[in-house]
Amino acid sequence: MLAQSGGLARCFQVVALLALAACAPAPPVLEPPVFLQVPAVTALAPEIAVSHASTLAEYQRHVDELLHAANVAGVFAGPPPNPLRAVIVVYVEVNADGELARLELFRAPLHSPELVDEVERAWRRLGPQLPRPLPQLMNGDERLAFTQTWLFDDDGRFRLRTLSLPQAELDDEF
Repeated sequence: MLAQSGGLARCFQVVALLALAACAPAPPVLEPPVFLQVPAVTALAPEIAVSHASTLAEYQRHVDELLHAANVAGVFAGPPPNPLRAVIVVYVEVNADGELARLELFRAPLHSPELVDEVERAWRRLGPQLPRPLPQLMNGDERLAFTQTWLFDDDGRFRLRTLSLPQAELDDEF
């Protein structure tokens, strides 16, 4: 009888742990960067660049190249290390005017939350205005959406997967 009640108690413990795990908070939503509003002079306002990307993959690569260019000091060179320090996945929406409409965190490292802040800072350095996508990429929608995969090395520098070399081989030291 005691063995049965001990097994029943362990079963209740497992159920309680599963219930607690189900209550874990969802990853936070990254807010689009907030920038100072500077009054534009109509005669001198620059034209918004238009991306000539004919596919969503080309447009994403264009945006990723702009992010790398705006964050040169934070981008690692060469192939990604193995193992990586962290992988962060971000959902990005851009409207028809090329404005960043939404950033949402899909995957974040619990062991390095400061890297999520680095993703936000990288987007702030780029700014809210992206190249305007061609109308045929919009497919009648108001927004163009894609995901970005951010690969981080041990020093906290990143490289976007679309612009990355194949990952380095795993060291035999492990």
